Amino acid sequence: MAAILVVDDDPNARLLLRTVLTYAGHSVSEASNGGEGLAAAADERPDLIVLDLSMPSMGGPEFVRALRADPRCRSARVALYTATAMNAATRDFMEMYGIRSAIPKPSEPTELLEAVERALVA
Repeated sequence: MAAILVVDDDPNARLLLRTVLTYAGHSVSEASNGGEGLAAAADERPDLIVLDLSMPSMGGPEFVRALRADPRCRSARVALYTATAMNAATRDFMEMYGIRSAIPKPSEPTELLEAVERALVA
């Protein structure tokens, strides 16, 4: 299956994602903030990064801008995992940075897996 990096400041969200994705056969690593996530993305080169949009210190937008600026991981697939309502600004951000998937927080495990599978083939 896929190597997935989960970047989320909420330990419960990371636990949920790890549990569901590992059960589905994916390899999951975690980062609790944007800085850790960038280092892990450069080192691990995951197939997909599942990213919380709203984190303290380095939020999702700053993370994605830094990720796209790094030649080692600029082409990484990213799926947003967020409780933030989808609006025009969020859709514009996703389009600008090539993010094709947004996973609503919270999601049922089946919805989460379906969204991850779509992000992996997008």
